Amino acid sequence: MKRIFALTIVVIASQVLSASAGEPVTSSKEVVAPAAPPPESYFRANEFSIGLFAAYDWTRNDNVRAIGNHAWGGGIDGQYFLLRYLGFSIDGNFFNEMPGDFFGSTVTGNVILRYPLDLKYPNFHLAPYVFGGVGGVFNSNNVFTRAVTFGHAQTLNRRNTDDEVLGDFGAGLEYRFTPHIGVFSDFRYQVVNQSKNNFMTTRFGLRFAF
Repeated sequence: MKRIFALTIVVIASQVLSASAGEPVTSSKEVVAPAAPPPESYFRANEFSIGLFAAYDWTRNDNVRAIGNHAWGGGIDGQYFLLRYLGFSIDGNFFNEMPGDFFGSTVTGNVILRYPLDLKYPNFHLAPYVFGGVGGVFNSNNVFTRAVTFGHAQTLNRRNTDDEVLGDFGAGLEYRFTPHIGVFSDFRYQVVNQSKNNFMTTRFGLRFAF
């Protein structure tokens, strides 16, 4: 009987002590999860790239100082982005002028502003860009040549002195499959001596970034 009584006292005492202990004490120092790293962009600062492109030039006028009526061609460009958003480029476009089957070319230097959308939308590696600059247009023929345009004979004055300074401005899109390989397309308006000699150029190409 005494043993049962003593055991009862021990059980009651343990319950009282447990109740008086209250809730378990937790540390006031909570572990803060580290901030997520910013999304990775495929477009970087201090980036050099080379582009290979096909091009189509056209005009609404009988353009006798630059490309004729239209021209097919292609070329190469080099770009360097000092900052992620700001870069510089130089490109050469080599084309066959129509009518007349003349060889022509343009060389242009541009300032480029771009905005990589993958900074806000991860895994969407597209960058719209705008650009503007100056350069020159060059024609290979250096004699007076007659060509037939829409059934009418037209004198095309192609001399070395017909090489002209040009200005250009435009916009485009570039998409990167990896940080080093992408595709691009852009449109530019090219301003030559006298408005009737202005023309447009569309480019499609591959880009290799380093």
